[in-house]
Amino acid sequence: MGDRESVSDSVLWLEATSGMERSFAALFDRHRVRIFRKAYAQVRSVADAEDVVALVFLEAWRSRQKVRIVDGSILPWLLTVTSYVILNQSRTARRYTRLLAAMPEPEREPDHAEDVLERLDRDARLVAVRDAMAQLSAHERQIIDLCIIEELPIATVASVLDIPLGTVKSKLHRAKEKMRKRMPDADAAVDLAGRLDGVQS
Repeated sequence: MGDRESVSDSVLWLEATSGMERSFAALFDRHRVRIFRKAYAQVRSVADAEDVVALVFLEAWRSRQKVRIVDGSILPWLLTVTSYVILNQSRTARRYTRLLAAMPEPEREPDHAEDVLERLDRDARLVAVRDAMAQLSAHERQIIDLCIIEELPIATVASVLDIPLGTVKSKLHRAKEKMRKRMPDADAAVDLAGRLDGVQS
């Protein structure tokens, strides 16, 4: 795939939709790690994250007429689809979580490592963040995810979601205000949600 590295996403996608399988494979190789990192940060399982990656690229092919290339890159669209896929999976996972919550806690071996205490504290804060984000609409969560966690430019988010720039700004502001009512530092909260556990630089 070395000869494909300098080819833009736009060209690769045009070739892929014209029947060149190696161009689709090149796009997969180019973006799969980024998609995997995003998925793993949420699902906390290598196998489940790999499933998300496969579903995202499957959806890209199934919806190839709807794919949006923004500034020559397909990545913003792929990240948007990743959010949808994870959301659908989390709905299923929540059903199992409710069932598990009704079961007695298993006995655990004592662990005296300091990093375990830090991890528990960090996980507790992450749960609080996710609880706060759960109060947002799906559209607001998506904008928080793309603008703050993924750090995409607002103009890019507007383009990939096909909504006005002003709408993205207003929804972003409204979402942060909602979170601020539930958590003292909304900016730090959404930043924490995207970077804890499994997100590598």
